[in-house]
Amino acid sequence: MSYTLGASPAPILVVLLPPSPMNANDNTVEAKRRRELAKFLRARRDQIQPATHGIALRARRRARGLLREEVADIAGISLSWYTWFEQARPINPSAQVLEGLVRALKLSAVERRHLYKLARPDLNPKAKPSLSAPLNAPLTAVLNGLAPHPVYAINGRWEFVAWNRPAELVFGGFEHLAPTERNVMHRLLFDPHWRTLFVNWAEIIESAVAQFRAATVGMAGDTRLSALIETFSESSTFANLWRRQQVARPQAKKKILAHPLLGRLEFDYATFKPDDASSDLRFTIYTPADVDCAQSIRRLCDADS
Repeated sequence: MSYTLGASPAPILVVLLPPSPMNANDNTVEAKRRRELAKFLRARRDQIQPATHGIALRARRRARGLLREEVADIAGISLSWYTWFEQARPINPSAQVLEGLVRALKLSAVERRHLYKLARPDLNPKAKPSLSAPLNAPLTAVLNGLAPHPVYAINGRWEFVAWNRPAELVFGGFEHLAPTERNVMHRLLFDPHWRTLFVNWAEIIESAVAQFRAATVGMAGDTRLSALIETFSESSTFANLWRRQQVARPQAKKKILAHPLLGRLEFDYATFKPDDASSDLRFTIYTPADVDCAQSIRRLCDADS
């Protein structure tokens, strides 16, 4: 085909064909996953009351939940795309499309992860942290029940969320701290009591800064975290370590404390995430590493009771 000099080329018509329809006899892993996704979406759509999205009900409306076109509209995708989802056709939605469905179907954190596993198992959705959520009653009972072991709970910014009485007695209390000071890193850097409490403080702070960088890598948009890092950087120790760009994972290790009342205390230290906790919450538990430490902690708790 030739064109006259300066003339525009002939338009090219591009036709997007819909994905192949579902084959009920296809028993591959992919096909089974798509069929489960279709069932999940239909079930969730039926359970969402239109009023929760501000949709007025018409007198002759027969649908119990949302209509397909309503889900598509709220999710910001075409009706055809959403229909293909419920027809279990082989499509490859983006994370943006899936987040639209999360919003339209009002999925919980667990349901959101389930959606990703069914629709895009190759993606690993980042959990949405709830940094200000308090500890619920069952987890508070677990934390208190771990006494006489000192235990505290922290969120993704390493802010203290909760603690038990042994932790108060060993670490010098928490209630008296200002909100900006109620943070593991802040206490390690600026609390004179903590600087002398941890015998191997220099080693601990180096490891802590590397772990803090790794733990907060997905929180770049968190303004409160940015403010904390700015405050921490007033410490030359933190500023120098932060510039190294080192990262590390939490490790189960021993920590030796020089307590002003109890003397030397040796603990096995570890962190863990309770099953029923928000995505960012961790328990930090100090387990006495020897009989002397265990007896000292018990005496301290008994004297307080």
